[in-house]
Amino acid sequence: MFAIGNDELENNSDIGTHAKCGSCGDMHEIDYGSIVNKDGSKTKSKMLAFIKCTQNDKCYLVGINGKSI
Repeated sequence: MFAIGNDELENNSDIGTHAKCGSCGDMHEIDYGSIVNKDGSKTKSKMLAFIKCTQNDKCYLVGINGKSI
């Protein structure tokens, strides 16, 4: 389980374009989750930022609401 409050992230740095992978140590491009709109279309959102490791094909959470964790 993972829990974090809004006030815990406000002083963290803004998420960039790449993040260091905790698994392999390489830098990976940050991707974002999407919001599904009422009409079924999707819009990228900075609410969830993650990287996908190219060595083990797993995803790792690296940011929430535009802030690094």
